[in-house]
Amino acid sequence: MFNLFKAFLFKIRKDLTFRITMFIGLGLAVIMSLIYFGIDNLSGSKELCTGQNMLISSLSPAQNFGIAIPVNLISFTVLEFTQGTIRNKIIAGNSKLKIYVSLFFSGLVFTLVILAAYAGISFGLGSIFGGFDPNGMVLAGIFPGLSSPEYILKTILLTVIVYTTITSITIFFATTFRSIGPCIPVVIIFIMIAYFSSFIISNVNPEAEQIVRYINPLHALVAISNEGGVISYPDDRFITGIIVNVVYIAIFFTGGLVLFRTRDVK
Repeated sequence: MFNLFKAFLFKIRKDLTFRITMFIGLGLAVIMSLIYFGIDNLSGSKELCTGQNMLISSLSPAQNFGIAIPVNLISFTVLEFTQGTIRNKIIAGNSKLKIYVSLFFSGLVFTLVILAAYAGISFGLGSIFGGFDPNGMVLAGIFPGLSSPEYILKTILLTVIVYTTITSITIFFATTFRSIGPCIPVVIIFIMIAYFSSFIISNVNPEAEQIVRYINPLHALVAISNEGGVISYPDDRFITGIIVNVVYIAIFFTGGLVLFRTRDVK
């Protein structure tokens, strides 16, 4: 297992897909920061290009650069099959269990490293241009509100958990289809529908929100409260969001592992 993961770390330093994704992400972070900085200067609001707002906005899995991460993870994983890397690992004596586990953790590292780079640049530039105030204004949901250190830390934690779920789902479909063509639309459609439907329901139908929070893993990031102009995660929604994502991670990881072990690798 360690050797497989070590081989991944070696490969990722040389991998063209990873490099291109990283450069695109860093470039987009700079562009978005400049756009928000320009809007702030034209409007005189000084609310968009701040450290806290740029950090929160950069963590969305369905906006800005977030949607590109699973797309590139799909390409990275599928190439393991098309280039014969998976087959060579099996021939070398590695079990399918070890290979799938290494694919999952490699994919998770791939995802979190790119996300951290994009969010880090966005946060850094936002802090330089507009300063950082953990209790300052952020745009979360439909209306702006005041942030807090607790809200920021909970958002980061939920983001890591949600992206772990997305990684689990992405690896599941990538190892099942083993083709980029059908895999990308399935994953992207899932993310877009799950995120935006949850976002709309949360702000339009409070009764339906009570149901959605238990079935939609991406709901965790939009399950916020904006009472009195202060944004927060109610404890029940926060805990539910963690539990739901852990369940999804377990389901897709286990399902993907079972299918991978039962299918032949050509």
